Amino acid sequence: MRNPKAYSAVHTELGHLSLNLQDATLALFLAARIHGTDSAIKATAKRCAKQLPRSKRDLMFVIVDSNEPLKLVNYLTQHLD
Repeated sequence: MRNPKAYSAVHTELGHLSLNLQDATLALFLAARIHGTDSAIKATAKRCAKQLPRSKRDLMFVIVDSNEPLKLVNYLTQHLD
């Protein structure tokens, strides 16, 4: 059983670190580049959604629900302005 007092990389002495949408998007782009699989993209989007404020989670849920999340993330990277 996992030790509930153990801290993961997303915890600090001050508490839980939250992401902003820019951080989460960068994590998705990196997952696409490094892993290049739909499952890696979905897993990253799920993890990021948990750490984003509720009002900023829409994009992550769209990616998780997508049939082809890798193609969607690649499309986003190609159309950045």
